Amino acid sequence: MSIDITRFDADDRIDREQWDDHVRTSRGGTLFHTFDMLELIERHASADLYPFIGYKGQEPVGVFPVFELSKGGISAAFSPPPRMGIPSMGPAPLNDGHLKRRKAERRLRRFVEGCLESIDERIGPRYSRVCTSVGVDDPRPFTWNEFDASPRHTYVLDIDREPEDLKQSFSKSLRRYLDPDGDDAERFRIEERGTDAIEFIHEQVTARYEAQDRTYTVPLEFLLEAYETLPEGRLRPYVGAVDGDLASGILVFEGPSTIYYSAGGGKPDVDYPINDLLHWRIIRDARDRGIERYDLCGANTERICTYKSKFNPDLVTYYEVERGTPVMNAVSSLYRRLR
Repeated sequence: MSIDITRFDADDRIDREQWDDHVRTSRGGTLFHTFDMLELIERHASADLYPFIGYKGQEPVGVFPVFELSKGGISAAFSPPPRMGIPSMGPAPLNDGHLKRRKAERRLRRFVEGCLESIDERIGPRYSRVCTSVGVDDPRPFTWNEFDASPRHTYVLDIDREPEDLKQSFSKSLRRYLDPDGDDAERFRIEERGTDAIEFIHEQVTARYEAQDRTYTVPLEFLLEAYETLPEGRLRPYVGAVDGDLASGILVFEGPSTIYYSAGGGKPDVDYPINDLLHWRIIRDARDRGIERYDLCGANTERICTYKSKFNPDLVTYYEVERGTPVMNAVSSLYRRLR
């Protein structure tokens, strides 16, 4: 039986809940696949959302959100779209946990190929780029369809452990600063705050990028709307103050079982590693809420690896897949500079 691909129609809350149920049960589903998040991204990326879903008979076999961006009459397809700070997206397979490898691989191949055919029919992109989630570790359905695949990496920390056991797994250079005492304990304050913290972190990150002759492209309005309109706790801004003055901050997105580092944590002009305390507070708070993993990101950049590897996370692979005609090489190069 073939797999039918349709554009999911979320006319009401029941439809959205059905989509989100699919995302929640998929090994490739993430917070960024949920429908409210997809629509939020669509608005701020100036893109058109195509939420594809595949069926084998009546059984759903996967969801695959894709965004179309057009300029000068030329369209490109992305999952996730550029400039939004979203780490990954791509296909999220469904109902394949009981299948033996041969059938599971055949189903994934047919689902991805069906989605690619629908993308070609509806969008006709001259350039396409997909970043898979860490739960989808097989890029072959793309490479068999003329995509180039490159392995990418992220750091994922298991936080479903006793805090002391977790701390002892960190490097010594990190552990030594996590429990300030005496005068130091009075100097530092870590707290979760609201929109004022988002604005502070965004401004700090923007300034750091400009100092490196780079551009931080994530819109402040996107982060503010995410905080104000998504379910409570989906975006959490943490800030650290030293002697009463804000010194640094970190934004994390939170899904049902994973929190995702988003932005912040630059080098503040203070004499103490305040970012270590920020991460430690984020980890403990998330663990207390039942979160199991912290996706630290940053594993593709050498200078960032030096810091984040101190948390002793697992190195996890995902894939970037691209396809485009030679005339679109400029689009690919531009995207790589912006991401």
